[in-house]
Amino acid sequence: MAERVISLYFEDSDIKALITRGKMVERWASVPLEQGLVRGGVIVDEIQVAKKVKELLIAIQRVKTKPTGFNIIIESVVELFSGKGKIIVGLSGRDSLYRVLSLPKLPESLIAEAVRREAGRVLPVSLNELYLVYQSIPGSSNETRVFIAAFPQKAVDILLRTLRNAGITPNVLDLAPLSICLSVNEPKAIIVDVRADSLNIVIMAERVPQVIRSLPLQSEEKGKSENIPTVIEEFSRTIAFYNSSHPQDPLNSDVPVFVSGDLVDEADTWKSFAGIQDFKVSALPSALQFSEYFPANEFVVNIGLGTKPLALEKQPGNYSLVNLNALPASALPKPINLYRIVISVVTVVGIVGIILIWNAVRNTKNMTPSLQSQLASIQNQITSNNKNVIQLTAQNKSIQAQIQPIEDAANVLTTKLSTLAKARNLTDGDIHQIVALAPQTITVNAVAYNDDTGAIITGSASTKEAVLMYAEALKDSGGFSVVVSSINYSSQFTNTGVLIEIYNFSLQIN
Repeated sequence: MAERVISLYFEDSDIKALITRGKMVERWASVPLEQGLVRGGVIVDEIQVAKKVKELLIAIQRVKTKPTGFNIIIESVVELFSGKGKIIVGLSGRDSLYRVLSLPKLPESLIAEAVRREAGRVLPVSLNELYLVYQSIPGSSNETRVFIAAFPQKAVDILLRTLRNAGITPNVLDLAPLSICLSVNEPKAIIVDVRADSLNIVIMAERVPQVIRSLPLQSEEKGKSENIPTVIEEFSRTIAFYNSSHPQDPLNSDVPVFVSGDLVDEADTWKSFAGIQDFKVSALPSALQFSEYFPANEFVVNIGLGTKPLALEKQPGNYSLVNLNALPASALPKPINLYRIVISVVTVVGIVGIILIWNAVRNTKNMTPSLQSQLASIQNQITSNNKNVIQLTAQNKSIQAQIQPIEDAANVLTTKLSTLAKARNLTDGDIHQIVALAPQTITVNAVAYNDDTGAIITGSASTKEAVLMYAEALKDSGGFSVVVSSINYSSQFTNTGVLIEIYNFSLQIN
């Protein structure tokens, strides 16, 4: 019989829980969150949110559904937390980066290091503050293809601490945009998921998420209907970006568009999406089975999370090939450590040995008189050693006098580093925004920041249009005014004789 799975997903307004067994939905519940406990998918108040999680676990036991009884569901929750089921948690995809990498054919033992090196090269931000996970996907016989996801360490660490405070140790972590993709049984598709405070647009091709955009929505300032023009504009921009990057295989009217979240209740707006390229629009499907009482559209992310153990990517069909576990290595279940076992055994043996030695000492107590003569010799040696210590102490004082100027210089450097760190923190939010808005065809080489003139973004792109689209996206974000300083064209031939066009650009933002 299939094991039970409980999935948890944290939104700014509530926490949702779903219990499934195989493809069947058994129970569901949610608890509302006061404003400010979770902001932008990141937990702000760990203690209060942990209390809400505990409330949710109690609530899911009490909810009434036809498929299962009260006693059965209490038993299932107990089993889940005693190791007889899986606990899967979803993380918002905000400020996350995704890429498909093509590497030379490599042995399995070298892939992890090669992925990290290549990710450090192609991603426009440092990996020091990100967790990086990857999954190999099918490619040609002479290459290694991997899908990578990089996401903020801080958001994950806070989430895991909150779960521990609630008595939960998750088995699997996934990003919300990737989990939504697991519900689509199409080789190529477009997914538009709109929530009260966020927008996810995903373009699937070859059963792999090729473009993922996760953007905040101004839910506090705008109502649901007022966000629709923004959603349609971002949808059009994403389609245009993908088509400009894939002129050999653009999106056409044969590609289905699936909507979820607020858009499901706004069927009249579907015509706006369909009108862009005569797309066929429908509600996001589900790989799970459930009763008519289940509000599937409210639990779209949980449904995707509950689908992960089914491994649909290995079964006949066109489900997403990307089904990874984003838990940091430090949070994964620890394998049996033979070294620690050996150390424990050695420790026990050592204790036994000490006891035997003590007994031996007691038995040799009568030998003390014969050792007195040796004591005098040892004392003479100690006196000689004391003279050496006095000499070494004098040398140590001399060395300390030489060390003091070095310590003073180190203190000056520490002060400078602290100042630089503060300056970096001031620009961290802008840099995250600059990186998040960069499409896949844009490579951001540098961001030079100045308190007086703003920042200069330099990089390269495969098309001039991509540069202009990027500049427009920065402007539309509301956080920057953008001036295109320069776009310089160059080209070069590869070793295979293919002409590569390169547009080096410089953007000034304030």
